Amino acid sequence: FIAAANHNSHVDPVLVIFSCRRKLFYLAKDEHFQKLGWRQLMGATGQIETDRAAGGEGAIARAADILSSGRPLGIFPEGTRSRRTSPPYLGPGKTGVARIAAAFPDVPVLVCGIDGARDILAPGEPFLPRVWKRTELRFGSSITWNEWIGEADGGDLSDEEIDRLHSLDSKERREELRKLYRKFTNQTIATLSALGAP
Repeated sequence: FIAAANHNSHVDPVLVIFSCRRKLFYLAKDEHFQKLGWRQLMGATGQIETDRAAGGEGAIARAADILSSGRPLGIFPEGTRSRRTSPPYLGPGKTGVARIAAAFPDVPVLVCGIDGARDILAPGEPFLPRVWKRTELRFGSSITWNEWIGEADGGDLSDEEIDRLHSLDSKERREELRKLYRKFTNQTIATLSALGAP
């Protein structure tokens, strides 16, 4: 499965992993692996090193490797931690979550809204987590790309429209898929908000 959560704090992956009671594998920027002590922490919490300079395609390929091996993937649809200093913290989504879901159309996407992680450890603060602070994680219903694509309030495509999409030339197909990816991502962000992501 793919766990998609909002991202306000370095503790978010740990919170989602504990809530799912499974080790999830997250993509993390390579600079986190360069810091003293962080490499071990990143490995222990299922973080996968990615080169941000290589662009999104490299990250998508790493995510595909994780899912192809049957392991669950954790992803932050915003693409990075929110740097906003006041609510709303939830930012616009990047389409990576949709592109990965489309590449693995039968893998469920489970959306998780995290509220309170910023109180434990806000961006830019020294790494001294306030573990006594209350945090809530709320999970929505899971959905696969194949389920979403045909739902009236999802991709809203009939079987005939899906067949037509496959018959388009590559440029037209990319453009149509780009629209679907954006819609899926926007709905994922809206679900995060509905689940209490600040």
